[in-house]
Amino acid sequence: MSRRNMAIVAACFGIAYAVSGAIRDQILPAIVTGVLGAVLVYLVLMRVTEHNAAVRRRRERDRA
Repeated sequence: MSRRNMAIVAACFGIAYAVSGAIRDQILPAIVTGVLGAVLVYLVLMRVTEHNAAVRRRRERDRA
């Protein structure tokens, strides 16, 4: 998954979370938690991608 795709997924999560909170008349907390959630999603996706790449490199090294 490219960084652009990860950013799009994170932004969609943040927007959806902020909108769902804003519907309940809690606009500022919804925006803050939406932004924090988007950052968290992006960081998790980055870590998973790095881990998968490391596992792939380790497997290729062990085969040789």
